[in-house]
Amino acid sequence: MRSLWWAALLGAALRTAAFESCAEARRYYRADDLAEEARRLRAGRANVSRPLRFLHVPKNAGTTIQRLLPELRPRTTVVDGRTCGKCVKVGGPCACSLWHVPPRYLPRPSPYAGHATFCVARDPVDRVLSQWRMEGAHRSACLVMRERLTHRCGAAMSDCHLWPQHEYVWDAAGRRTCAHVLAFDDLSDQFRRLMRAAGRDDVTLPPVTSRRSALHHGAAAPETDLGANVTLMIRCAYKLDECLLRGRDIFEECARLDLTLDGWTRACDRSAGRKRRCRVHCRKRGTASARERLHKIS
Repeated sequence: MRSLWWAALLGAALRTAAFESCAEARRYYRADDLAEEARRLRAGRANVSRPLRFLHVPKNAGTTIQRLLPELRPRTTVVDGRTCGKCVKVGGPCACSLWHVPPRYLPRPSPYAGHATFCVARDPVDRVLSQWRMEGAHRSACLVMRERLTHRCGAAMSDCHLWPQHEYVWDAAGRRTCAHVLAFDDLSDQFRRLMRAAGRDDVTLPPVTSRRSALHHGAAAPETDLGANVTLMIRCAYKLDECLLRGRDIFEECARLDLTLDGWTRACDRSAGRKRRCRVHCRKRGTASARERLHKIS
């Protein structure tokens, strides 16, 4: 069974690397369908013909939705004859919680079989910054991304919190595994409309009231605070998410960047130097730094 997961992971990596353009990737995955589905949802014509099941893409308000609808989350699966909730290895030696693993890596029968799945897609930069906030902002968001290249778990580090989002939406063969993709930027309205289509008018997302939720789900720091180069590097690390889920073709821009470990190290060093200069400048002017502004969120 384990060898099958590795074969699936390698196949997905080779397939991703094989795309020479965003247009080619969008044709392969039929990504244009997402825009039409969003229009139908806004018009109140979403087709929910099977029981819903929530597909949790980490750092995309998943915990909030799971707490609201705990019965819609798969909790265990059977692997090698044993029932478990955290034994699916997608990143070398590292296992992630079942509900954080893209369906393409799960053993059959899938816990999502027979259900209409729904998930949430988010701006990749906002998502990385959410992970940075969750870790306590004790190091830069740039270093969080750099660690993906050095950590023994790769993108599976931190329970798959930085795994590419498009792999939750499609399998390696281009088949949809998330039937209803909701946009994080319009989540309250789209969630309400989907629940109404499923006959659950009583369910709405609660407002963000706690400091913890605000830090996780608040707007990202401006790109000028993060740095334009590091921002683009993060987007390029998730260029298929940008292409397939957000309709942004950045393939040519990404081809000019050095996304190797050395490239990330240099970018993080430059970003750290710029932030040190900014902190000195901010103190002289008596203005708050980006981090200070972030931690004023309540």
